[in-house]
Amino acid sequence: MTLVSKLLYAVSTLVLLHSGFSSYEFHHLLKLKSLNSAQTVIHELPKDIKYETYAGLVLFVLAVFTSFEKLQYLPIESNDGMIISEGNYLKEIALNKATNVDNLIGSNPNGEIVFTPSFVDVHAKRKLSREWASNNEKKEK
Repeated sequence: MTLVSKLLYAVSTLVLLHSGFSSYEFHHLLKLKSLNSAQTVIHELPKDIKYETYAGLVLFVLAVFTSFEKLQYLPIESNDGMIISEGNYLKEIALNKATNVDNLIGSNPNGEIVFTPSFVDVHAKRKLSREWASNNEKKEK
């Protein structure tokens, strides 16, 4: 965290605490005034307290954004024990080895993508079914 962000955190905290105390004082005086008078007047929080609160929040947000440090990536270790740095890549995983169970039961791991109705070629399926039906008719005769 930089010095600027620490300073902004401190200033925003002080401004927010002061605006909170000012709001407390205003409401306390309003209660005392309403007890002494018979009139019930609805008073709104003064604008200077509102502006002080908004300024404190803006300073706090700026402090948060200035506190971010440079992004550092964590190293990844490969199976060989070597640390993979920028520019090096992990080895590809063969999908058939990663999905042995799916292969044994005849399931396609990408079935949600491959077998969606919008991607099926209806004309090719009809042609295949016509060929299959004509081959079955020839075998029966």
